[in-house]
Amino acid sequence: MTAIPSSSSTKAPARRPSARQTRERLRQLGSLIEAQAALGWAVILVLVALLGVIYLNQTSQTASVGRQVQLLQFKLSELKRENRELERLIAEAQSLPKLQAEAARLGFSQARPDDIEYIIVPDYLVSVEAIQMDQGAVETAVVVPPDTILEALQLALQQRFNSLVQGEARE
Repeated sequence: MTAIPSSSSTKAPARRPSARQTRERLRQLGSLIEAQAALGWAVILVLVALLGVIYLNQTSQTASVGRQVQLLQFKLSELKRENRELERLIAEAQSLPKLQAEAARLGFSQARPDDIEYIIVPDYLVSVEAIQMDQGAVETAVVVPPDTILEALQLALQQRFNSLVQGEARE
């Protein structure tokens, strides 16, 4: 048995769009392409504008920081100049003629040999030298510092040991 095709099950041949429909679709496609191109250019322009804003912001910040550095360098040079001036004033104030004049103004006078009192410290390592003065020979105690650190340590240990033997407590 052979089947007879029915009219409802047969496919109708595909209809070709009319020229008018084709032109309409082409016009829609063209306007869609134009819209995509315009959107692409708009995105590019927005990105360029954004990069420009970022560049200008960075440039202005760099200029601002550069100006601050310049101001700080100027302030530093001013402070150095003031320090040099203060050092000059200090050196001038410490000059011997100024110190002598100030001491005289305060009532100080130069010490005579009779005005000097010497304090004798027991067990202190000294070298006694005779110094020739106007009134005759006067003995003066001159401290002899150790030459090396080892000698200083030995001297300190010897003094501690002597203190222990004599029963003295030192701090």
